Amino acid sequence: MFPADVLTISLDCGNDISLFLKHLGSEEADHPDKQCRDREIHVYREIMTDESLPVAKYYGSRWNGRSQCHEVVLEYIDGWNLKYHDLEHWFTAARRLAHLHAHFAAQADALWSCQYLLRFDARYYSDWAARALASVAEQSAVLATALEDVVSQYHRVAALLAEQPGTLVHNDLAPKNAVVDTNNTAARICFVDWEMAGVGCGLADLVHLKYGLDPISDQKMCAAYCEELAGTNLIPSSPQELASLIAACELHNTLHRLWRSNVWQLPIERVAQWVGEARAFMLRI
Repeated sequence: MFPADVLTISLDCGNDISLFLKHLGSEEADHPDKQCRDREIHVYREIMTDESLPVAKYYGSRWNGRSQCHEVVLEYIDGWNLKYHDLEHWFTAARRLAHLHAHFAAQADALWSCQYLLRFDARYYSDWAARALASVAEQSAVLATALEDVVSQYHRVAALLAEQPGTLVHNDLAPKNAVVDTNNTAARICFVDWEMAGVGCGLADLVHLKYGLDPISDQKMCAAYCEELAGTNLIPSSPQELASLIAACELHNTLHRLWRSNVWQLPIERVAQWVGEARAFMLRI
């Protein structure tokens, strides 16, 4: 998480506006997906130009020579993230995410040409599987052996994810990165923190967003998202193929958590749980 400030600006007309000043410094410099430190600025300035999109308004950015970091100025959203809201707002977030993915799917060719966006291709996914295995091996030889069964077959998972129609992918869409503004009659959803954005399979964002929900709410999230994309090529028309693709996205997210498990110094029981989940997801693909 990058440091940030909330600024209150008094205008000549007498009104005040609140702005969100984010400092894009060297935090998590070891993260493979955060090597382009000004990616979020490019996303807001060059991609998020449609005011109907579920994102904060972009006001500007600069390089701060004193702090040696990029700074981006955004609209301040006076709200709490999804974790603190009822499920109805989660389902709204799923629908807004579908709208965002549909919007950018029409611009996929342009997105693939953006050098600052991550490319979620087969190599990208395979690299994450290798990182997860290396992290688990540092913690338990037994668990590493169990995970090797997944990694040895992961090429087909990587190929499945990479062959999906491309759209803009947030790539870190945990509930904390979905802010809900309830100051108006209709709640407004804003997806924030785009420093890991890329182009590829959009369903990965939904899977990240719904992680940890109970099975019934999980199904409702998927239904809300998929209903908005019915008739498009962004989701498979076959229920079986859709279930397989969701499992592939779940597996990728699990491998990402396993990579961080060593840094987070989690109990080995939690690591074992995630390895077991990875093996179960592989069986569903």
